[in-house]
Order: sequence, then structure tokens, then C-alpha cells
Amino acid sequence: MHTRWRGITASTLAAVALAGLVAGCDGDKGKAQVAGDAGALDAGPPQPVLGGELAAELAAAASGAPPERPAPGGGAADGPPANGVFSLQAALAALPKDVPYKIEVIDEGSEPKARLAPKIDPKAEQKLNITLGLRMGGPQGLPNLDLGVSFKAEKPADGPKDAAPAAGAAPTKVIAKVTSATLASMSIGGPPKELGDALAKLKGSALRYDLSPANVVSNQRPELAKDADPGLQPIIAALGEAIALLTPPLPDKPVGAGAYWMVTDRAVVSGAQLPVLRYRVFKIEKVEGDVVSFSVDTRQYAEGADLKLPGPNGDVTLTIDRLESAGKGSLAWSPPRLAPATADASQRLQALLVPPGASGQPGAQRSVAQVELSAKFGAPPATTE
Repeated sequence: MHTRWRGITASTLAAVALAGLVAGCDGDKGKAQVAGDAGALDAGPPQPVLGGELAAELAAAASGAPPERPAPGGGAADGPPANGVFSLQAALAALPKDVPYKIEVIDEGSEPKARLAPKIDPKAEQKLNITLGLRMGGPQGLPNLDLGVSFKAEKPADGPKDAAPAAGAAPTKVIAKVTSATLASMSIGGPPKELGDALAKLKGSALRYDLSPANVVSNQRPELAKDADPGLQPIIAALGEAIALLTPPLPDKPVGAGAYWMVTDRAVVSGAQLPVLRYRVFKIEKVEGDVVSFSVDTRQYAEGADLKLPGPNGDVTLTIDRLESAGKGSLAWSPPRLAPATADASQRLQALLVPPGASGQPGAQRSVAQVELSAKFGAPPATTE
């Protein structure tokens, strides 16, 4: 008896996820979920523990007590804001719009050192199984999925024979194509046929993106398969976020074991469509041959205080009163590969939101928004002839 999935279609899965993004603080169940840090994901490494200040504000929101908050954007003058929300001007100062990313080496590590750079075989294909989880508003959201994904470098378009060479190295055009899609965990007998059929139609969906000589993912262009339900678009967006999160940007100087560097760039949080400034610290844990094992820690900060959410009468703009977002992961990368051969990561975003016009008003009703993303990369399951 597939009680959990009875009557659920692909479209309603996405609708439930979006509706659950923001949960009011009225209800005992909501308070319990807030106090319990909103539970854990079904897959991936242990969830990052967020700072105690947001937890205290969540408890105050649930009890109706007025919050004690820092000054807007408070924090060190040259550091990220204490409340997790950049002003638009401060965000531009931290990373100008015409600067796609910054890589700052903090420690070059131990000898021997080497310059890391991708060495892509344009004819090679890399196949991965990616387990993807996306939760919005606590337990609601899309079920964890197993996606078969094929990575290939796209053949560059032929240009005029007498064209002058482009300045600098051109990015590699990559296409990550979904070859299969199933639920990661299923009850006895498998998923309902309706849901299984809807997921199967994701086959052929793709994510096109650029991979720079510094191994930076940019210019993502998701493509949903022709017959796929449009309600499953968040899956392709979450796949893109996971690939970008776990592809390590590489510094332009030799580094060795123990080296670590910080990457600052912009991202959009899946599900919430929230622009953030993202800070990732990559550390080389070990080097074995051409395989480099990394750990990665992530922090994200809202790029502005406005968050637009779909409502029954059109979009509603809420004010982000406070935001915290943290993540952890590990991955194994080697120069010939377009994506890490193995990776395991999770990140969580939590925010306190106030309705339009209520920002700064004592005792204003506030809501809690939560988005959780998990991703696990590995070899595809063996096939038997």
C-alpha cells in the first residue's frame, strides 16, 4: 500500500515543496520542528549545526517574544553581516557584479606542491549516479532521487578558418544529461506507477554549463525533457546547484596537502530562488596519484533583504530578518574528470521572514523558511548482461 505517495503526481510534488518553504510559527508542530532544528535529511553526511543566535531567535519567534537582534547588517566592517543579510551596496563591495568569483589562497600546504588544473579529454564520457535530496519547510519536499547522469564535453562550434584566436583559454562547454531517474528509497513493490512514470520522463533532461580553466562552473542552462512534467523543474535546478557546489575552483599557484583556499561567488538557492553570496573553503586532505581529496565548508549570505515567493494572487515579497546557511562536504577530484568521481555534501538554509511593511515592528508575526540540499556522487550501479 503506497499510502505516502497515493494520488501524488509530479506537479503536486513540486507544489507541496513550494508551499512548505515558509512555515508560520503558530502551531505546536511547527514550534517543535523549530526547536529540534527541523530534523535531518534521509541521506548524506551529518547536517551542519547552525549557530545558536538563530536558534534563539527561532524560539523567540515561536513564543511571540520580541527578538534581540544586532544592528542591520551588523558585524565586522570587512566581514560578512552578523544577521546573514548583506545590503545591496555591501554585497557589491564584497564581490562586484563584474567579478564572477574570487579565489584567495590562505595556506599553500606542504611539499610536494603542484599546480592543479583540469585536463579534459574532449571525447571522454563520465557517468555518475547522483543521489539528490531537496527539502523545503522541514519534512515537505521532493523525495530523495537517484539520477543517472552522463557528463560530456560539447564539441565547439566550427568558426571561420581565418578567425583570430580568442584571448585567453576558452571554457569547456559541458552537457550533463539525465539518463535515468528513480526514487532513492522505495517501499516494497516500488513507487506507484504514476510517480514512477513521471520520474522516468526526466530521462533526456540536461544541464549545460561552462567549465573554466580554473575549474569554475558558470552559465548554467537547464533543459527539461520534452515530455517531462514542468513541475519537476526544481530537480534539474537542484542538480545544477549540487554540481556547482562540489566542483572545486582551483588556485593559480602550486599547492600541496593541507592547502586551503576560499572561493567567493554568487549562487541561487534551489527552491527559494534566493540570490546569495557564497563562501566556500576547500582544503586538500590528501593526494594519491592524480586524485585529490578535498573537504569543503560553505557559508551563504543573502544578497539583499527581499525574498519573493509565489502566492495565490501573485508574488509576495517578504523581508529577510535573519538568515543562516552552512554546509559541509567531501569530494575526490582528478584532472581528466568533468565532475568529482565521488562526493558527499549537504547544506541547509534557515531564515526568519516578516510580511511586507512589518519589518522592524516589535511583535510582528514572523515565519521560518528552510531549504535543505544533499547530494552524493558515485559510480553508477553495475549492469548485468
